[in-house]
Amino acid sequence: MANGNGRYIDLLCSLPYLENPFVRKRPPITAIQLRKRFNMLDFESRTLLKKLATTFYWGQIAFDDSDEKLVRQANRLMDELGSSDIREWQMWRMDMRTIMSALRRRKQGQSAPQQNTVWGYGHYVGHIVNNWSHPTFKLESRFPWLIDARERLESGDSYGLERHLLSTEWHYYSRIQPDEQYSLSDVWLYAMKWDLVDRWCRYNAEVAKQHFEQLVQNGLKTPLEELRVMS
Repeated sequence: MANGNGRYIDLLCSLPYLENPFVRKRPPITAIQLRKRFNMLDFESRTLLKKLATTFYWGQIAFDDSDEKLVRQANRLMDELGSSDIREWQMWRMDMRTIMSALRRRKQGQSAPQQNTVWGYGHYVGHIVNNWSHPTFKLESRFPWLIDARERLESGDSYGLERHLLSTEWHYYSRIQPDEQYSLSDVWLYAMKWDLVDRWCRYNAEVAKQHFEQLVQNGLKTPLEELRVMS
């Protein structure tokens, strides 16, 4: 790709440093600004980034039956990626997504999916089905985060679960390195980490909003109850 490395270098050098999502109130660059920066890339690179973002949208953890289309798209794109580093990263992410989907399905009382059902994607779809009754599908040694995730899901600790999963992803993406420096892989790695920062900031803001609304409701409720007693 002509001048490919130069474009990647210019783009990556223009992007702000991404801090741990749990210490920021907002991403250092907005989604609109980030998309504009991506216009520095050539058409081929932008097209692949769009395919990755569309197929491996990481804003939702759980699979449901409507994700059959996504699984089929993932199959096609994985073939296109070949044995690249991006493919390896996305396989890890899809394994995580599939495991969480299985935990949620089981918590809802569902039986193991039928073998011909398209419900998940990754290395362990068949393994999960065959070990459906095991608390962690016998995958806890492969995925140490799984034990804590299951416990938080079972206890209804949605805030703790979201933080745990995002933290797991952040540590994973912070450890890995692209096969080639200043490449499209570097750009995709930045995009994935940016999304984690953005997701946590938005999630935290929503939790804070709900907490504030609850405080307001509680603040209104108490005086009304006192008035009823007085009357």
